[in-house]
Amino acid sequence: MASRTRALGAGVAVVNLVIFILAFTSIYPFPAGDFKVDLPSPNEVTWTYDSGLVTVTAPYSVDNGGFYSVEDLTLDYQVTNYTGMMIAEDSVEVGTMKAGEVTSGEIEFELDLLDMYARGLTWMVFNDDLLDFVVEISCFYTMKLVSLDAVYSVSIPWDALIQSFSVDSLRVDPLNPQTVMVDYSLTTSDILQGSTALHAELLEGGVTVSETDETVMLGRSSTGTVTFNVPLGIVPDTAVVEIDIPGLPAVASYEFPLGVVT
Repeated sequence: MASRTRALGAGVAVVNLVIFILAFTSIYPFPAGDFKVDLPSPNEVTWTYDSGLVTVTAPYSVDNGGFYSVEDLTLDYQVTNYTGMMIAEDSVEVGTMKAGEVTSGEIEFELDLLDMYARGLTWMVFNDDLLDFVVEISCFYTMKLVSLDAVYSVSIPWDALIQSFSVDSLRVDPLNPQTVMVDYSLTTSDILQGSTALHAELLEGGVTVSETDETVMLGRSSTGTVTFNVPLGIVPDTAVVEIDIPGLPAVASYEFPLGVVT
């Protein structure tokens, strides 16, 4: 009887040891950093623009350095700006990762600029901001005996798309008073590439009296001068310059000081 009791006790001890080993090897990789998620650094995020859509692509990797496979691995992410306004959210189904396996992928979402205007996010068009990525990891571990939920976050700088746009001075040709020249400057993010149309108008009392069109380069700082032919007897009081970038309506105006154009 005593030997049977000792055997039972030894068996219980073995079972408890096995449970302890399972629990330890299941939990240990997480605080030890053997299971980890790497989110992108700012220089790893790519930004592209096309026809009013900004596409953001952010790479990530998951390293299962633990002792067991991870199952039903899901990444739920949310992206907000500095004020907490929701920019994007979605889920990425990774599935099963074997012990020692590393997998990588991309978080990709689009910013519809017209939708941003409708939602009151015009701040991000003309001002720098931060995109806060919050990624929640959920999965099962150790033959689905252990569930894991963890949260990772990173902030990525956002550069204003239109960083400055102004009409800042005008001149009248001293040899031809009917010729008025207006200077403008435009600085845009390098996400925007190529060129776009620039339309300029002279107004008198809110009525267009002269207009002209030019082409301006994007993705850099550009300065230029637009030249107007003013009809005799007309005294313009305002210059309005508009750039035509899909999804980015931008207008700059300049009211002439009294007496400059007579």
